[in-house]
Amino acid sequence: MTQAAVSVVIPAFNAARTIGRTLESARAQTYRAIEVIIVDDGSTDGGMEAVLRVARDDDRIRLIAQGNGGVARARNRGIAEARGRYVAFLDADDLWHPEKIARQVAAMEAAGGRAVLAYNWYRRIDDCDRLIGVSPYPRVEGRVLHRHLEWNFVSNGSTALVATDLARAIGFDPRLHDAGNQGCEDYMFQLQAARCGAFLCVPAFLTGYRRTDGAMSAQTMRMIRSHLQMYALLEPLLGRDARRVAARRRAELNVELARSLIRRGRAEGLRCLSGALASHPLAASRHALTLLNRRSAASETGPVFADMAPDMPDGLWQTRRPPRRLHRLEQLDRAIIPAG
Repeated sequence: MTQAAVSVVIPAFNAARTIGRTLESARAQTYRAIEVIIVDDGSTDGGMEAVLRVARDDDRIRLIAQGNGGVARARNRGIAEARGRYVAFLDADDLWHPEKIARQVAAMEAAGGRAVLAYNWYRRIDDCDRLIGVSPYPRVEGRVLHRHLEWNFVSNGSTALVATDLARAIGFDPRLHDAGNQGCEDYMFQLQAARCGAFLCVPAFLTGYRRTDGAMSAQTMRMIRSHLQMYALLEPLLGRDARRVAARRRAELNVELARSLIRRGRAEGLRCLSGALASHPLAASRHALTLLNRRSAASETGPVFADMAPDMPDGLWQTRRPPRRLHRLEQLDRAIIPAG
């Protein structure tokens, strides 16, 4: 096997339905100097048999088995085993365009050490790999901590490429899983990276991010609780302005949690709403009004992910975030003084 420059880490738990397609998208990368590390996190569905069959014909693939401990521990195991200069994360139900790694490595090398993480745009896909809705295309670069606290513009765990040494230094936090709040491990990792240096955007739709009814990302209440715990864990590490951003986001998330609880007839929703209003009255009130006025757009399916040119948007998109707020947060990001 050629010495790997990029280690692809795929955590997998009971992913028999999708792991084959995911693995093939990693193997199909035009950037050939990769290794693919699949960490089986205690699967019981027989899906790893397919991985073993492919691994017999491709010495870039390694399968590592461990007891079920959650996605953070699985990713950390993959990082520990990585031999490449960079590590790229790929969830076991997502897909990559063949040029994904090549474009990211080229961007990181061109940055000459000025960036700590490269991300790309993504398209939401269904069980049949068909596009869902309009794909977002934000371009947020440089120091991004305050804007990323406000808005997870990276959005999923299958887009980031980061230096392996930094990935080992940061690691993924298993406390979310241990509290029953798994979901924001990738977001928390990215925010930790944002504390360390600049992000760069590879402006192309290179990730297929699968959204299904049974997917973890579709379980609304757990994701809200995951966000809330993540902000609580990060708060002691943040500066004054960043803590203010996190506090406003917590108030907004508590409003969303209250709505979900009230819809389920649970009285704790009223206590949650009261707490949000008490902690950050203006942000909570505004967010409650936003939710009341928001209408869910119908998400029609489109072409298959593999059939779309990576540089072509599939519709018009704009963020819902207030432009003045994002501008102010960008100013805070620009004011960050690099360490050293």
